[in-house]
Amino acid sequence: MTRRFYLIALVLLLAGISAAQAAKPKWVKKRPSEKEYYIGIGMAYKSQNSGLDYAKKARADALREMASEIEVNISANSLLRQFEDNYRFQETFESEISTSAEENLSGYEVQTWENKREYWVLMRLNKNEYRRRNELDLNMAKKRAATYLLEARRLKENQEITASLAAYFKAIESLENHLSDDLAYRTIDGNINLGSDIVQDLRSLFGQIAITPENPNYNISFSKSMESPLQVKVEYFLPDGRKIPVHNFPLHFRFTEGAGVLQEKVTTNPGGEVSSYIQKLESSRKKQQVTAAFDYTALLQKENIESPLVAFFLPQGTIPHTTFNIELQKSTAWFDANESIFGSQTSSAPFANRLKSQLNETFFNFTFSPEQAKYHVVTNAYFRKGEIKKGNGYEVYLVFADLYISVLSADTHTEIFNGTISGIKGMRPGGYDYALREAREKLLEQFKDEIYPQLEGLNF
Repeated sequence: MTRRFYLIALVLLLAGISAAQAAKPKWVKKRPSEKEYYIGIGMAYKSQNSGLDYAKKARADALREMASEIEVNISANSLLRQFEDNYRFQETFESEISTSAEENLSGYEVQTWENKREYWVLMRLNKNEYRRRNELDLNMAKKRAATYLLEARRLKENQEITASLAAYFKAIESLENHLSDDLAYRTIDGNINLGSDIVQDLRSLFGQIAITPENPNYNISFSKSMESPLQVKVEYFLPDGRKIPVHNFPLHFRFTEGAGVLQEKVTTNPGGEVSSYIQKLESSRKKQQVTAAFDYTALLQKENIESPLVAFFLPQGTIPHTTFNIELQKSTAWFDANESIFGSQTSSAPFANRLKSQLNETFFNFTFSPEQAKYHVVTNAYFRKGEIKKGNGYEVYLVFADLYISVLSADTHTEIFNGTISGIKGMRPGGYDYALREAREKLLEQFKDEIYPQLEGLNF
């Protein structure tokens, strides 16, 4: 009885396997070839820990493969063709086109098949239907972009500059998914090319906008907030030479040299004026810089701010901006330098003098009298000979360098900071003097990279 039961179970199992094999569709066994369709197939293995991730992976692979079959024809009137000599630009946008194709494909059919180990997905998209949808979407995008472009020109004529810029940006966003398409468009007033016309209009408009600082130069103490604000006025130059203030113009204030806390996002008042206060300096650099520039992000949808399309229409050199020079009121310090070269103290101290010049540029005003100083800066630099490496017809000389730096309060003699750099190696043929020069250069660079950022964090 038991033997008969096992025989029946085996027959049923074999029949089930046979039925499963018979149910396997042809497209799993062999990729179909259909001229009327774009086709993508994805497969993922199942596992106990994968949950439903295998299904997502198979669908993503099928969609990616189907999108890769779609040939992108770059029109002569496209943005890509206009800048085909810019390899970096073209490479970036071709990647964008590929990503856009995957994200925006629709209207495709989906078939699935699975067994205990595998999950298969077939996607296919009718080529004629795809072309029809694409043409419809392109026509709608061009119509929308043309509407915004004409509105932007009308607003500019009415001297509504910020509103005009907002309309131009909406026109740009309308073209996001059509970088390779023909952007020529016919209106009742004639033909326009949306890509080149928007570029030229923006260049012209930016050229008529001036951002002028009330005072470009400021002196600030490191530990104090700014008493006088950074003030600018934004004006638009009319064709007859007159200037009018630009209302609601968005500006972005930021440190382009140094660092600090300030009011970053501001908009102009009806008089075209705006202010931003530096609340705190976070860098001890002597000379710092704040740039106030047109804040195009205020006029874009959030998802389009990082789009390379924006970088194309708004290259950095064309965006209206101005700069403020911030000079830090530095503390007085006395510099005590000790420098040893190959075991002998040197009074000329060539490396220490370069280090002193670097610190004077950024953190301190050095005095010749320790009694007049608020801080004492002590440096010890050591340069020692290493071995001479000999090869076939050449000799290479080694010099090793170490640096110790300490900053003390002149009043209490409390050490505020200390730092050490050791084991810097200069290596040159021709003699120890050449290797010494390289060791000095490397030591100074290491000081800038390693010690300098730590000094910036201190409140001298």
